Amino acid sequence: MSSLPRRQRGTAMMEGILVLPLLIGTALVSADLYNVHQTRAYMEQSAHNIASILAAQPSLDSDGLDALVRQAASPKILGNYQLVISKVSLDRNMTWKPLQRGSVTGICPSYSQGPHYVGGLPEEQPASDDETGETTTSKRSLLVVQLCRNTNTLLLGSGLLMDKDIEALAFSRMLYDEPALDKQLSREAGLEDEDAG
Repeated sequence: MSSLPRRQRGTAMMEGILVLPLLIGTALVSADLYNVHQTRAYMEQSAHNIASILAAQPSLDSDGLDALVRQAASPKILGNYQLVISKVSLDRNMTWKPLQRGSVTGICPSYSQGPHYVGGLPEEQPASDDETGETTTSKRSLLVVQLCRNTNTLLLGSGLLMDKDIEALAFSRMLYDEPALDKQLSREAGLEDEDAG
């Protein structure tokens, strides 16, 4: 009779030992999902803020861009990331080389092949409006902001359930089709050589 309660306690202890790793694993996966979700939401908000602010500027300078990036995409919150800013016409031509910011490179997928943008756009160039073949929006460009980071420092568990890199994309129609760039940004965008020649 006395061995029955002992056996029940032993069984309960064995069940507890077997269930504990499952509970810990579930907690780690839940924490990983939460961390990645929070980071992705912050990245999407940051990319949107950067795109909408830059798209409304008649001129851009390197110091102002760096200050905006530090404010909108704080490294204290995001950690190490890559930021790519592209100016894309609706016909997919790129008059600038993509501008790069952030502490790492090679995380964001490349959406440019030479002077052409090959990534997805929220809108395409419309058909011509009249018999001249001109479109009223053919001069308008979009500012495309990519913000990418690695998830290694976010994950408490093994990270098997998630991609290693996460990306946020934001598009904003430019108010000024050809904003003036300072010398530093002109050099980065590959425009200075054209002006010199």
